[in-house]
Amino acid sequence: MCPSAAYPFPSGCDEHVGGSISASGRPIAHTERRSLIQPFQRPTWRNGEVMPACRHLRATSASGSSGARRQVEPKKTRRSFRWAVPVGLGAVLAFIPAPAQASKCPSDTIFNPITKVRWNCIFPITIGGVRAGSYDKLDKALDAQSASKPLCACRKGATFWFGVKVSFWTPNRMIDVVTEPGCMMALGTDIMATGGKLQGSQSSISDGTNTTKLFAQMHYYVAPVWKMLDMFSDLPCLEDDGFDVALMTEVMPTWQSGTLGAIIQPEGILFGNPAAGLACMSDSAAAAAGKVIDPLFWCMGSWGSTYPVAGDIHMGDRVEAWAGLAARGTFMMGRLGALTIHSADGCSFKPQPIWTKSRYKLQLMEPVKGGKCVNIGRPGALWTSGKHAPGKDNAQFMLFEKAICCAGISTP
Repeated sequence: MCPSAAYPFPSGCDEHVGGSISASGRPIAHTERRSLIQPFQRPTWRNGEVMPACRHLRATSASGSSGARRQVEPKKTRRSFRWAVPVGLGAVLAFIPAPAQASKCPSDTIFNPITKVRWNCIFPITIGGVRAGSYDKLDKALDAQSASKPLCACRKGATFWFGVKVSFWTPNRMIDVVTEPGCMMALGTDIMATGGKLQGSQSSISDGTNTTKLFAQMHYYVAPVWKMLDMFSDLPCLEDDGFDVALMTEVMPTWQSGTLGAIIQPEGILFGNPAAGLACMSDSAAAAAGKVIDPLFWCMGSWGSTYPVAGDIHMGDRVEAWAGLAARGTFMMGRLGALTIHSADGCSFKPQPIWTKSRYKLQLMEPVKGGKCVNIGRPGALWTSGKHAPGKDNAQFMLFEKAICCAGISTP
């Protein structure tokens, strides 16, 4: 019988067990062979007889039992590695976001000033009181100021110049109104995941009026088209800035909630009363006639109110709601100190913390190019027909500003 560790190792068990021959062919020493079978207990056959230790070692080595695995270190390493692979893979997958919904952000809306701008919106052009091009009632009121004083003189530092007044409409800003957060229509790309609390929506208002409201994000771009086309560079009144993304409402908590907007701009509470709402009726009637009442700055004609300055707006006409959010975004830029207009003498720019509505017009560029520019608050029934393409829920506007320049000759 083959002995255990306590007995001498007889010749009957001197076999090649578990690789007991070295690479050079020399048999492993007696103590080395003994270490291969320690500390095995003496197992028995099914009939109760004691199994020789050498046979037990060969049997466990062939069957891959747990005893053999305890003796061979590489197998212990492989066992721990088999557990490490799924655990590590699960940890990596935990940090991978879930697949987002398919984005509806169009990729073919990259801004092209040649084809997207409605160029007849720059008219009328007034030079020294002489008007060229068609005009409406809003243009007539604005150009009356230039016609009354056709000559001008300006001074800036040590530079002095005199000349004649020139006024026209200049495309200077672009505005996106999107239901897909991060959809930069002017760039033709989507920079954020679709869905979440920033996603635009359309919902019913539970006040018994059977009306709906629209929630969307707004992007405000600095886009001086004349500068981009390198035109009229000698006029001192044109901006010298380049293309820039001035504002994204996705990063503004006040745009996501009207309550937060009221905290930041508490004056909005004053214009939430019925008396202020009744005053907007006159502004809506004036907007339908092509005029704008500038003192009623909290009104946007038929487009609603500028307050609260947030992404929710009442919606009867979707295109009209888009225009309302674009106008509200322009008003917000003034409240942030980023809005300026040309001075009446044509010599400089002046800040606009409260906007002058008559100085702005909007042109729809996407999803359908508008045929003309509209003044702030113009009823949608007069211009939105056929402007909402099926399945297109993102809009892009060009904002035209009234420019008044003193174009002349500088003196040394």
